[in-house]
Amino acid sequence: MAERVVLHVGAMKSGTSYIQGQLFVNKDALAEQGVLVPGRDWGHQVSGVLDVLGKLRYGRDRVDGSWQKLLDEIDAWPGTAVVSMEFLGPVSRDKVGQVVSTLSDTHVSVVLTARDLNRSIAAMWQETVQNGRWWTWEEYLDGLQRARPRPERTEADITKAGRTFWRQQNVVRISRYWGRAEGVADYSFVTVPAPGAAPELLMQRFGEVVGFTADELMPGPRANASLGAASAEALRRINANLAEQGLEFPIGARLRKHVLAKEVLAARSGEEPKIGLPIAPWVHEYAKHMVAELQDLGIEPVGAWSDLEPVPVSGIDPGTLAEEDVHAAARAGLTGIRPRLEAELGREWPTDVAGGRAVTELAGVVAESVRRPSNAW
Repeated sequence: MAERVVLHVGAMKSGTSYIQGQLFVNKDALAEQGVLVPGRDWGHQVSGVLDVLGKLRYGRDRVDGSWQKLLDEIDAWPGTAVVSMEFLGPVSRDKVGQVVSTLSDTHVSVVLTARDLNRSIAAMWQETVQNGRWWTWEEYLDGLQRARPRPERTEADITKAGRTFWRQQNVVRISRYWGRAEGVADYSFVTVPAPGAAPELLMQRFGEVVGFTADELMPGPRANASLGAASAEALRRINANLAEQGLEFPIGARLRKHVLAKEVLAARSGEEPKIGLPIAPWVHEYAKHMVAELQDLGIEPVGAWSDLEPVPVSGIDPGTLAEEDVHAAARAGLTGIRPRLEAELGREWPTDVAGGRAVTELAGVVAESVRRPSNAW
């Protein structure tokens, strides 16, 4: 077993995709510094983590043995190895112990990256939409506020949207579970720099914890693609339409998330207003209490507590979008995926989609595609 294994456990939307891209594009350079990035690509680490957590990929694909493959590679390495996968962050105490027990012969370090709450809220809504959800922006914000961790919270306050968000973003609970787990030798809390900081600063902080110098690393691929407000709203409506047809996510996950969202609609992000969010009073209050609780746990950040002060997110309220903007995004989605589907499925779709039909037509195309028993979606 490697002398040391670093588990980067999230949080989601805290620069994880940026870090993961940097790690894998610089595998050889990091190996020269004594740091192994196991797996041929990040997908192998995803499969490994799903395996050790007892989960299926896309809810249906087995990944048996994937964690052991990573362990075998780690076993043969004499230095430090790093696994970065944000599915690890929100797991239960029992699952934390289960994961750590597989690394019992080495020094286990855990790293959590965290970003200010307001930027996380805006990023997480469009990420949940990419993952098949159809909560409106207003429903999402209301659910987050009601379900925020606090002593007076009741079960009635916890909506599905709220539970989903706080499961991923309750960095106090994640820190408590991972930072105090038996078998974890050290725990580091890395803050994502505030807006305006040098983009490479996060990787420098991460490298400081893991034990490598980030200054000479090659730039990684484009970070996890985000959607503009109109595309996110169009995709949300498509998800709702598909759910009504009995096609809830993860059915068609590859087509819906990786092709439609991340390839086609994300390419429009420069043409659309972003999702904006002013700072609500409860966000300020929660952030202040969150930092106090982390300090009570004895955590000293790699970065600064001021990085977690909420900042306004420039953009528009998705609930105020003009219908034509949403329809235009849906038409662009249909235009973008049509050639690929026609080539793979041998079926042509109409091109004369107008007005509000665009969302329904795109949902119908996706539905027909994923229902075909021979497709790869």
